[in-house]
Amino acid sequence: MSDASTRRFVPARPPVRWRLWTVVAALCAAALVVALPLAGERWWPSEHRCATGVVQRGAGDECVGVTDGSYVYAKEFAEVSAKIRDENQRVAKSGEDWVAIAYTEPMTRRSGSFPHNDRSPQVIRQAIEGAYLAQVELNRGGGHGRTPQVKLLLANSGQGGEQWRPLVEQLIDMAGDSEHRLVAVAGFGQSVATTRETVDALRAAEIPMVGSTVAADGLSSQDPTFFRVSSPNADQTAVAATYLKGRQAKGARIDVVKDIKRDDTYNQSLGADFERAARAARLRLETPDGHRFVSGSASAANTLADIAATVCRPERRLDAVYFAGRGRELKLFVEALTAPGRDCPLTVLSGSSALGVFYDPPVTGSEAVGGDVLARWRASAGLRVLYTAYAHPDGARRIYPAKAANPYPAFADAYDLAFGGDRELRSGQAMMGHDSVLTLGTAIRRAAGPRGGDAVDAAGVRNMLLQIGQSGPLPGLSGPIAFDAKGNPHRKPMALVELRPEPERRYSYRGTVWAHGPR
Repeated sequence: MSDASTRRFVPARPPVRWRLWTVVAALCAAALVVALPLAGERWWPSEHRCATGVVQRGAGDECVGVTDGSYVYAKEFAEVSAKIRDENQRVAKSGEDWVAIAYTEPMTRRSGSFPHNDRSPQVIRQAIEGAYLAQVELNRGGGHGRTPQVKLLLANSGQGGEQWRPLVEQLIDMAGDSEHRLVAVAGFGQSVATTRETVDALRAAEIPMVGSTVAADGLSSQDPTFFRVSSPNADQTAVAATYLKGRQAKGARIDVVKDIKRDDTYNQSLGADFERAARAARLRLETPDGHRFVSGSASAANTLADIAATVCRPERRLDAVYFAGRGRELKLFVEALTAPGRDCPLTVLSGSSALGVFYDPPVTGSEAVGGDVLARWRASAGLRVLYTAYAHPDGARRIYPAKAANPYPAFADAYDLAFGGDRELRSGQAMMGHDSVLTLGTAIRRAAGPRGGDAVDAAGVRNMLLQIGQSGPLPGLSGPIAFDAKGNPHRKPMALVELRPEPERRYSYRGTVWAHGPR
């Protein structure tokens, strides 16, 4: 067989028809101009840049993402955002090594929609103010070393944390590059389903976290990556059951009112924990299942009004109830307990979310516990509303009897200098924001080694968080900070606080309490 017979046939290339291809290319370009926007709407969410690192997302086009303080998510945060921006810029210009901590909360909300939680802009602002003061304390020589310096970033997850997924993806990207140097996340707002999703995703990425005001037990895990300075619901309800048992020993009749909404991890945890604590304390409740309602709609107010009428019946009147729900609904319960013509001497005890009684207007758009409700509450001498608070300024003196050991006076002075006055500190929120960032800053400095020259990454920060409390607790504003095997506070004090209708007595300290006894 000849070479010619075995040679593979290759057809000749046809001549290029340049005019035809020019027409086809033009048609394709025109088609792309039409198709790409449609494809973008189909496969990618509509995103409009609000600022560097912040884009519009979701049904309400909320500006979600991470800023160094240059972008202001809401008018309430303008002053503290500017101070954080200035401190971050000072750190950048200092020439010193630095790392970043992101502080995350739902910092925007859509007008006209039902409130997802009772973390009002005022409460969030207070927590961020405390976080900023911890940043300054760490950077300017507060006795915690100076290297590396700390940048504080503000991370908004949108109303109710709905935009947690893109925010988490952004935080994970920032933790993986040398430009942003993100090594940890603080804050987290409230214990709702989106908070759990956020914590789980950051845990999977091995980014260490310190929660400032989250209480649901389900956020904790063995071999923790998530830590918190706030007392979990199990500790809060143990204190509550002990308190109510003391009342029952004097003849008080007691029951529970509980929110059974499924996707609220705080309420679910609080109700279940109280039932366990009540059994452990041998606390007798007047009904087998308590008085139940479901939050999340305007109908909750009607249900709580019916419950108020039941617990206030003269022939079967209760002396005390445990309210296993958020401050938003506790507010509605107080309104019902003080309805015109109703005489109901009652002690209501609740968990840390009771703080929200004075924030977050109801869906009717009226003021939060305002006007005649406050007047009726003042006139109702027998109604007392108490809650287990994470922290209170007056509690610091009880926790640190030695004046020199008490960190609160210096913090109060710093707050007064930065923001003016100290009345808002009585809510405890600024104290908790401060303690979460201070805890991370302490871990960062320890990860940098005695001379501050070791490279700091997320793994090193987590390792140092595991050590906090091993050689002695960290003196936090809210009490000594030490972590147990699940990252929860170990034997940390709480404050028993009474909510009062008078502005000057809104958060009245009634004592310091421990779930398992003082140290």
